[in-house]
Amino acid sequence: MADTDEQPVLDFSDFSDTGGVSFATRYDDKILVTLEAEGLTPGDAMTLWFVVFNNPAGCFMIGQCGEFDEDFSEAGIMSAEVALGNATGNVVKSNGTLEFGGILRQNMNDDHQIIFGAAFGDYLLTADPEDAEVHVVLQSHGQGRGGKKLREQLTYLEANCTPSCADLQFALHKP
Repeated sequence: MADTDEQPVLDFSDFSDTGGVSFATRYDDKILVTLEAEGLTPGDAMTLWFVVFNNPAGCFMIGQCGEFDEDFSEAGIMSAEVALGNATGNVVKSNGTLEFGGILRQNMNDDHQIIFGAAFGDYLLTADPEDAEVHVVLQSHGQGRGGKKLREQLTYLEANCTPSCADLQFALHKP
C-alpha cells in the first residue's frame, strides 16, 4: 500500500510558500516524487535535486535535517547518511510554471548523477523508503541554452549557469 505526502514548495530566500506543491509517494522499495513549481522565469533551465537523509536520527538536530540546521561536515553527512543526486531537469514554461517527476529506488542509482551517495556509496536511497527524509531542491541555471549546453544545464549541478546558478525553491518530505 502506497502512502502519499503532500508538502508546500518553499522559497529559499525567506521560506515563504511559493504556491507550488510537492508529492512523495512511498512504496516498499521506492519513492516517487513530483513537484509543481510556480513563479519562475520563463525559459530558465532548471534541475531538481534529491537530498536524501537515510538516517534522520543521525541529523544534528533530530527532526530538523537540512543544510541550515545540521552539521554538514563530513561526520554529520556520514551520521545522517546523506545522499545528493539529480532527479531531473526541465525548462520553465512561458507562464512561469514547471512540473517535475523523479524516482528514488532503494539500493539502485537509476542513472542519476550522484554528487555523493549515502555514506559516500553508490546509491541515493539505502534506507527503507518509509524511514528516509527526502528534500527536493529546485536549482536555476539561468536562461536555457541550446544543444549540448542545455543538456548539461538540465543534468548537472551548477552547469552552464547564465550568469550564475541559484537554489530557488525546495520541499521537505519527512518520514
